[in-house]
Amino acid sequence: MASEALNKYIEKRYDRWLDYAKYHCSLAGMSSEAIDVLNEVMCMLLQKPLEHLSRLMEAKQGKYTELDWYILQMIKLNVTSDTSPYRHKYKPIPVDENVDWRRLNIIDEPDDSIDRTEYIRERMQDIRDMVDLLGLSEKAKRIFAWKFFAGESFADWPGPESRKELYETYKSVFNAVMDKKEGRLLF
Repeated sequence: MASEALNKYIEKRYDRWLDYAKYHCSLAGMSSEAIDVLNEVMCMLLQKPLEHLSRLMEAKQGKYTELDWYILQMIKLNVTSDTSPYRHKYKPIPVDENVDWRRLNIIDEPDDSIDRTEYIRERMQDIRDMVDLLGLSEKAKRIFAWKFFAGESFADWPGPESRKELYETYKSVFNAVMDKKEGRLLF
């Protein structure tokens, strides 16, 4: 966790470091990655021990601190060095300029994985159908929908019912739905 002084230090100089990163990224032919490089440098910096960063922040070197020089050097190395952490982590795919990608026969493999959102939607619809089949009162349906489907707290319930009544109604509807789902209810 960074100290308040370090946070202010970074906030004050961030734009200057971003300009420096943009400059070096443009020289390296990756001008759209300047923000990413700087943020990666900030992540690496904030993983260092706070005592070490405080020492660098307090040590003056001309009108700048050693931490300024350290960050500028980290930015420059991450942009220019092929073995830098940023370049290693976000290594681009080698591209041959002479290849016409439209003429390649790249086969799109179908995605046979389960559509999780569709699965959840279907299960929720099954529960809605079960609630409708149970022949519950409108009040019981509203209470169940408030808690189960909307995820609201009974503390925020707009009606005059007590929490105890709300919980009992919810629990009885929930148990009836589970019994219906497992086939223990005939109606």
